[in-house]
Amino acid sequence: MSTPCAASLSAPRSLRSPLWRAAASAPMRVSFAGGGSDLPGVARQDGGRVVGAAVDLRVRVIVEPFDRGWVRMELAARGQATSADGAEAGDATASDAAASDAKAGALRVITRRRSDPPRDDLAFRLLEATLAATGVGDGVALRVETEMSPGAGLGGSASAAVAALFALRAAVGEAAAPEELAREAVAIERERLFNACGAQDQVFAAFGGLLDLAFDARGCSGVRPLAIGCPDLVPALSAGLLLVDTAVRRVSGEVLDRVDAGAACDAKAELVAAAGEVARGFELGSLALVLSGMRRGAAAKVRLSATASAIAVSLQRRLDGLGVEVLRMCGAGGGGHIVLWAPPERHARILDALGPCLVRRPALGAPGVRLDPG
Repeated sequence: MSTPCAASLSAPRSLRSPLWRAAASAPMRVSFAGGGSDLPGVARQDGGRVVGAAVDLRVRVIVEPFDRGWVRMELAARGQATSADGAEAGDATASDAAASDAKAGALRVITRRRSDPPRDDLAFRLLEATLAATGVGDGVALRVETEMSPGAGLGGSASAAVAALFALRAAVGEAAAPEELAREAVAIERERLFNACGAQDQVFAAFGGLLDLAFDARGCSGVRPLAIGCPDLVPALSAGLLLVDTAVRRVSGEVLDRVDAGAACDAKAELVAAAGEVARGFELGSLALVLSGMRRGAAAKVRLSATASAIAVSLQRRLDGLGVEVLRMCGAGGGGHIVLWAPPERHARILDALGPCLVRRPALGAPGVRLDPG
């Protein structure tokens, strides 16, 4: 399946109000290899490729009619993650990351008049941009519920944008295909927020599943579900995956702005080759080949930006000898989450070494954006 999702905003829409309540959710993602080759300046030269999966960490957006002449936006964290020793985020043994996520549970609210300029508060700029893109800007309440604080490196902002676009459209009786949602979400970040982001996060949020993505300078030029040659491969891969929260939150665009363009282009061929190796591993049903491609991609990410990967390199040294076969930063790096893979029988020792770090065990292949009940 080839479904282009080139980034470009539609023509401005006339101002309108939601007709009814709509709730939608979209998944976050973990890329196995190729992340970084989807950046516009990198993909411009011979294209990029990312292989990865949507995971069962979702962002939920609720849109409701509100008082005419007013706009209300809410941000709230929901749920608690599990730390390495099984403690919940509120427990004394949880890490600083857990504490920051718990603090994020305090509801943040902005209520403004429809005629007021959009708020420039960093946390609300994305929501303001989705309201502007859909034209749903009068008598609307928009609430975002997320399982973790922003800057986690799992594509949460893209998930929020895709879910918000879907819910806002549903609230006025419009439908939108996944490729349209992904395109608009990328364009919002690049054209309205001036963030030189990649385009993989939005595609995973919109489509879900396990995907092989192609990119050019404008965005995603092809979406293909991964061919999986053995039914046992995905469960085996999922069983060994751990997401380690670094407790550092950052803005991905600021991290990417510090990446040297020459280094990015030099690393691109290896990033794309690593993605191809992972895809081939899935096709052949070979976990060993998938892991080999993931290691290759991790090494390329370090070459892409040693600074952005510094936390991962430090953790790799700390876990040396404990059976970790893959370890790298998620997303742009510089903080957020680290993805690692090790045989499940090695997890106990690894979790002991991680101490109070917050660890998540993602389920792979989560469905894409969807309407939620309630």
